[in-house]
Amino acid sequence: MLPLLLAASLPALAGWTPTGSKYGCDFSKQDEGEVVALRAECAWDLPADRVMAVIGDWNRHAEVFESVTKSTVLGGWSGGRARVLQNHQASGISDREVVLDVTVEDIDGGKRWRHTKSADQHELSGDKVEVGRDDGLWEVKATPDGGCTVLYELRYDPAGSVPGFIVKAFQGSGFKDMLLQVRTAAGG
Repeated sequence: MLPLLLAASLPALAGWTPTGSKYGCDFSKQDEGEVVALRAECAWDLPADRVMAVIGDWNRHAEVFESVTKSTVLGGWSGGRARVLQNHQASGISDREVVLDVTVEDIDGGKRWRHTKSADQHELSGDKVEVGRDDGLWEVKATPDGGCTVLYELRYDPAGSVPGFIVKAFQGSGFKDMLLQVRTAAGG
């Protein structure tokens, strides 16, 4: 019950429209023209280190997220940076692929990961649709009671031909399920 109360107490951000609460998270979206930005603010009774281990292991993202079928760190991590090749799937559309530039940094009480579509996509196979945009942010911070807060933002353009109902499904339950998948993988 405490995580739900904590999540409910997180402040709403200007410009963000609330879309519901689930899995100890408050969800919102913001129309940015070409894409809809999605946001989750969560308060979980899970240790921050367990959640950070799940999010921080980019080679394991295909095991964690149902929409990710491949996630490979290319050449390892160096100076808090890595390039990650990912394949994405969704029912009813062709598979997608993208190379991401990922950074990780220590923040007060936790870690922050940012990812964006790399300008260099030469590792793509070419047999999947290249993602148009994939920008995201994960922040995990420990709380004094042994739990954590999680912030996740995503701006994603699948590119190609995608029916509107599939986009809306991802922006609704699909995005929310991603947080459940992290929580479950972290033992919650």
